[in-house]
Amino acid sequence: MNEAALIQSMKLVEEISTSLHTTSWVWGGLTMDIYQGCLLRDHHDVDYLTLHLHDLKEPLTGAFLTNGCQAWRLDNGDLKLKKEDIEIQLGHITSSNEVRWTHNGELGSLFFPLEWLNQQSRRFCEIDLHVVAPEFQYTILFHPTLLNSKWIPREKDVTSMASLKSILEAKGVAVAGLETRMHT
Repeated sequence: MNEAALIQSMKLVEEISTSLHTTSWVWGGLTMDIYQGCLLRDHHDVDYLTLHLHDLKEPLTGAFLTNGCQAWRLDNGDLKLKKEDIEIQLGHITSSNEVRWTHNGELGSLFFPLEWLNQQSRRFCEIDLHVVAPEFQYTILFHPTLLNSKWIPREKDVTSMASLKSILEAKGVAVAGLETRMHT
């Protein structure tokens, strides 16, 4: 892993999102690292949920291309980027009383509480990043079939679930029943 490229990529997503008056939240593998405050393992990609991605796809694509990224539109409407050896995927979300994530384009959406998108950024590796709440990441890891009916948890998923459970319990959040707050 090129740690410097990873950090620069995350900084770029945050800067471009802010410049276009939107927010992109890290979710997935890097979530645990951000909550622990350091890189815990190698990462070759970063997953984001981007507010109003579909409306901003053209200016986002242009800004990333200008900054040396390659860009592709995926079948589900996501935007995939690559800079150096780091891949970035931006997923489309909208919000009202709850958040709608079109993870499978118009064929499949997940809905979850708005408060699972932290409005305050977190300091990580000398940059300020937006990251999903631990409740979101825990629920996705604990119930991966919400995204993919054939998903088999990997060892790193099990390790992250245990750490996220500890974080949630320290906050006084009961993990039992969190899955009922996320639905298709």
